[in-house]
Amino acid sequence: MPDFTREEVESAFRDRLVIQERDDWEAYADTFTDDAVYVEHHEGTFRGKQAIRDWLIPVMAQCKGWTYPIVWVAIDGNRVVYKWLNRLPGQRPDGSYYEFAGMTAIEYAG
Repeated sequence: MPDFTREEVESAFRDRLVIQERDDWEAYADTFTDDAVYVEHHEGTFRGKQAIRDWLIPVMAQCKGWTYPIVWVAIDGNRVVYKWLNRLPGQRPDGSYYEFAGMTAIEYAG
């Protein structure tokens, strides 16, 4: 795989976050390549854009109102690794959020 510029990788990552913030899971699925491999530690491994789409869209339809704040991002070459939060709607009586952390590693392929 060719090395892409940091600017291109960062721009593609930001674009992906905008799609995610809109809850546009069809467009989000389109960010994967036809030969992508998506490993979800509870649900299994999905190979190819269509398999990812077939799993992702119904799962994310159940998450209306969730947000996904980014905690940190590391970019090295074509790889982006980031920690984020699954933040559910509402808050506890003390004002804290119902949330749990996630980690993603993606390889930008253009």
